[in-house]
Amino acid sequence: MTNQQPNLGQREPQPLSQPLSQPLSEMTPGGKAKRRVRNFVLQPLQQIKIGLYSIILSLLFAAALAWIVYYNFAGLVNSVVLLTDAEDEVRELFMDYWRGTQIWVYGSFFLYIVSTVTLSILYTHKLVGPTIAFKRHLRALREGRFNSRTYLRKGDAFSEVAHELNRLSEQLERSYNKEPKKD
Repeated sequence: MTNQQPNLGQREPQPLSQPLSQPLSEMTPGGKAKRRVRNFVLQPLQQIKIGLYSIILSLLFAAALAWIVYYNFAGLVNSVVLLTDAEDEVRELFMDYWRGTQIWVYGSFFLYIVSTVTLSILYTHKLVGPTIAFKRHLRALREGRFNSRTYLRKGDAFSEVAHELNRLSEQLERSYNKEPKKD
């Protein structure tokens, strides 16, 4: 039988505050998770919302602009057709030009949509990632694990908030670990 002394004023070692987010097969030798697209999409609806707002506004603007351009282009075509004897050839020439322009416009707009969604995911990742870390940290504090800390990646937003939250955890840990004074 071993004679174990009680662990006064010290806390038992806590298990990992959170499970590994990646299987060990997807970890690098240094223990860091490999970057994948799904690592950036933490809360898809929240992250894509900014891009969707931009796209909706862009669609409205593009529709208004397309109407203005089409209306003016049709007026130009009709004016030129009235001034020529070869109406069918001129109309066909303008339609070929219009189809070529449409291909470039649709292609450019598609690239705009893809880049807007991509940039919104990358940008909001720097916002959503820290909020998930803060939620985990607050959950740990609520469960009494005052040794929990929030570590953010370089370039993430809210680093000042993470610093203050870590200072709060340190203060709570010191207060929690103080032994009561005996008289």
